[in-house]
Amino acid sequence: MKRRALLSSLAALLCSCRGGSDSSRGAPAPLQAPAQARRLVSLTPAITETVLLLGGAADLVGVSDYCVLPAGLTLPRLGSSLTPSFEGIAGLRPSLILCDDSAGAKRRELTVIAPCQVLPWLTLSEVVQSTRNIGRILDRDAAGNALADSLNGRLSRQPPPGAPRALLLLSYDPDRPADIWFIRRNSLHGAALAAAGAENAVAHDVAGLPRLSVEELLKLDPDDVMIIPPPGSTPELRERLVSAFNALAPLRAVKAGRVGVVTGASQSVGPSILGLVDALAAMLQKMAGPRPVSGFVE
Repeated sequence: MKRRALLSSLAALLCSCRGGSDSSRGAPAPLQAPAQARRLVSLTPAITETVLLLGGAADLVGVSDYCVLPAGLTLPRLGSSLTPSFEGIAGLRPSLILCDDSAGAKRRELTVIAPCQVLPWLTLSEVVQSTRNIGRILDRDAAGNALADSLNGRLSRQPPPGAPRALLLLSYDPDRPADIWFIRRNSLHGAALAAAGAENAVAHDVAGLPRLSVEELLKLDPDDVMIIPPPGSTPELRERLVSAFNALAPLRAVKAGRVGVVTGASQSVGPSILGLVDALAAMLQKMAGPRPVSGFVE
């Protein structure tokens, strides 16, 4: 299994540690550069994704090593907000640097090069406000507000009474069965699970690493188990994930055949997380019906 892809995905998701509509922290007011001088560097993948979706590709002059760009768009890679390439960023003469407020981000050092706009990206309320602020930075207020409203509307939904208790896993390593990394309730992906119509089997907020022991998993005994596979996983790997997890035979989800791999789901905490809501809802609907012979692997 590609451990590097799994660890990279885990690092991205661990940055999303508090979901829901917590409004305890507000996003700073957006800095603004004249449109003709707008040269943006984005050091956060979710922020880059939002800039691109709002039509700001022409304003970007550089991105982090982990940002995903559409086919045909090539931009300099500049490290990350934690380990930025100061020389590379300075050489691009940005008018504004965009990053989130992750612990350890080199915001103060970056302001020596150019103004640094901090866009908090942890809670749903922060993501909504930061999305509006990106719209303002790009002079695309209407589009930013529309996207923010869509994110807030979809990710604020709560599961109905009697919803299944689902455990959503960030992949599953068949070679390390004791490493069970789950999606916590107080994260954006946790909000996506709720919006899809399931209760999180881990029904309390988690501040530390979202990791379960096998003993804790057996005690939880979720109704459904859904696994987000690593990027680029093959059908064979997805089948292996389910087969390996099914070795935990005492679980009710295993007995009922309600273990599946959610394909086509994004691990991003950018706007494409709405696609995860749809993928999870589709999987929950399938699990509520007859069990296919091959299991819930697509």
